[in-house]
Amino acid sequence: MRKGLRALATMGTLTLLVLGVLGYSMAAKAQTAGGLAQRYAPVLHFAGGEKFFPTSVDYIISSSSLMQRNADGSSSLVTSSPTPTSLGGYNSSRDFLDNNHGTLDAIAADYASVGASTGYFAYVHVDNLSDSTVIQYWLFYAYNNGPLNDHQSDIEVVEVFLDGGGNPTQALYSQHLAGENAAWGNVETQNGHPVVYIALGSHANYFRSFQGRVGIENDVVNAGGPTVTPDQLKLVVLGGQPNAPADQSWLSFLGRWGFTGTDTQIATGMAGPLGPVFNDNGQRWGAPYDYLGRTLTVDSNYLYLAWFVANFLLLWLAYAGIRGAWKFVGIVRLSRVGGLRVGGFLKGRGGAGLATGLVGIVITLVALFLPWYSVYASSQSGAFSGSAPVQLMSVDGTSGLSVNLFIGPNADSSSGLTSFASAQFPFATLFAVGIGLLLLDVVGVRSGRRLGRKFIFAAISSLLPFVLIYAFVAYLPNLVPLASSLLGGQAVPPAAIQLVGTIASNPIGGSASQTFPVVGRRP
Repeated sequence: MRKGLRALATMGTLTLLVLGVLGYSMAAKAQTAGGLAQRYAPVLHFAGGEKFFPTSVDYIISSSSLMQRNADGSSSLVTSSPTPTSLGGYNSSRDFLDNNHGTLDAIAADYASVGASTGYFAYVHVDNLSDSTVIQYWLFYAYNNGPLNDHQSDIEVVEVFLDGGGNPTQALYSQHLAGENAAWGNVETQNGHPVVYIALGSHANYFRSFQGRVGIENDVVNAGGPTVTPDQLKLVVLGGQPNAPADQSWLSFLGRWGFTGTDTQIATGMAGPLGPVFNDNGQRWGAPYDYLGRTLTVDSNYLYLAWFVANFLLLWLAYAGIRGAWKFVGIVRLSRVGGLRVGGFLKGRGGAGLATGLVGIVITLVALFLPWYSVYASSQSGAFSGSAPVQLMSVDGTSGLSVNLFIGPNADSSSGLTSFASAQFPFATLFAVGIGLLLLDVVGVRSGRRLGRKFIFAAISSLLPFVLIYAFVAYLPNLVPLASSLLGGQAVPPAAIQLVGTIASNPIGGSASQTFPVVGRRP
């Protein structure tokens, strides 16, 4: 009997010891995750005019009803009062949260009334791999009103990669279809915290405030809005799946975090995003290095290019201002000695030619501010049936070049359009300044021959945008492999390749039509 009691006591002691070790281990792990989350919490710079900031999942869920999308595109109410604890129990991919306030303005007004009291949130997933650690900061927004897509809720992520020794090696910032990554040496930091510049409306994340204007970027990025510092961020460390705490049940929610609607609305960018675990087919959460591998690497050379593009107009205006001041000084000097010849030149035989040239310049200047080249897409059937034509490519004098692609209902965190290429050069402003300098040449004319050469140069320069457009449109078929890589290796449909070839073969004008066997599909 005594032996049995001793054995029982020993077993009890061992059990308590094991439980204590496990409890200590779990607490230490949570403390480590919390410490890492604090150590690398990002500094968030928002653009001027931003209406939405990282908020809590509780706010988004409590502001919504849970709906289920039917086969005909209509929806049915599942529950009018979902909670963070109950949401994970709904496991249909046809479920979605529908914000009770409905419109952008109403959602913005409600958020503005409670945003300050709610505070700023980042939900942190620490992924401890065999030889590295990845810290993911998931940011939830009540609405996405970016330049391409418009939908309820928005979910973005900032990731910091640590080596086996715990040293940061890279950072990855999500953007639209994929994102950008940079070696830690190229990441702007503040007291060791990565600095993130967040685009207006779309909430795409950038490494510098002057990005967003070239390549696949097509956003308004600056630091003119509020800044959220790490000490202002309320960090919530997320548990692992499927054993997350009860109040993190929402991680298991299979549906979309925003109104879904019809196939057309999904395809044209009006569907809410999928949650972190299922976002981007689960790759961002569960396979961070795979996600890293298909994002754009941003190095110092790329950042120099982005800075140059962002400041090109300012540099050009500075150059033009100096040159214009020099010309004005010359005109004043000529005027003082009675050397201005523009009056006599206008009265002579050169007057008619000058007037004709000026009329041509004015017509060219007006044309510069009009759309130059546009490609629209519409569909007679499928997901796009009945929707208004969507602009896939635009070239004009004020916004420069923009080429967009449909990403479909199951890519990225949302649906609709994503930027394929952009170059935000204000061509019209550049030529307008050039014409202003030409007018100063007219006032300070000294010989008809010299002025004639300047007019010829101005005429040739005015044709340059049209030459560039022609060359770019003709080159479009060569960009198809790049499109495939941006789509995660997916093959570009043969019908799309044929349509691009049709457009490229007739870059001057006309129209083209193409039948696509599948245009969107039901999720």
